[in-house]
Amino acid sequence: MKIWCFDRRRAREDRFVALVFPHLRPLYRLAYRLTGSADEAEDLIQDTLAALLPQVAELDAVARLRPWLAKVLYRRFVDGYRRQQRCPVNGAVSLDDGQDAYLSDAGADLMPDLDNTARLDLQRALLTLPESWRNTVLLHDVEGYTAAEVADILGTETGTVKSRLHRARKKLQQLLGAEAEILAQAS
Repeated sequence: MKIWCFDRRRAREDRFVALVFPHLRPLYRLAYRLTGSADEAEDLIQDTLAALLPQVAELDAVARLRPWLAKVLYRRFVDGYRRQQRCPVNGAVSLDDGQDAYLSDAGADLMPDLDNTARLDLQRALLTLPESWRNTVLLHDVEGYTAAEVADILGTETGTVKSRLHRARKKLQQLLGAEAEILAQAS
């Protein structure tokens, strides 16, 4: 009897790995961009996957798993952020605390056509955007989700996503000046 239970659990874990493994890299990139820290991104991924492990059958039934996983990850990030804000003992971390790590480690995949200086300028400009605009741009323009998928992940309407994208891109163009033409071509 114990062997049967072990085999069944092992099969469930193997199925979980088979479903989730192809999406780990994009999930990590998203987690990193949300948290601005490699350690926090890994913690967020681990927390998300641990919560999903018992739900292998539900994962198997999801048609487009990558956007669904991104939605779960984003919601867990928001929940953790809200918990942190409510608990003064934890001490809220300011954006400036993680900014250097975010800027230095964000990776060349953000805009591979740009040199390092232009990429850092773009990342600094992204950090000045309101969080809702920044998350929209990162999900749509960087991670490649459609406007409908971004709306689902962020829990908003597609029109709101399109409006945020337009406003964020316009603001980025104002902030970047010379690099604005490159940005317009990239999006």
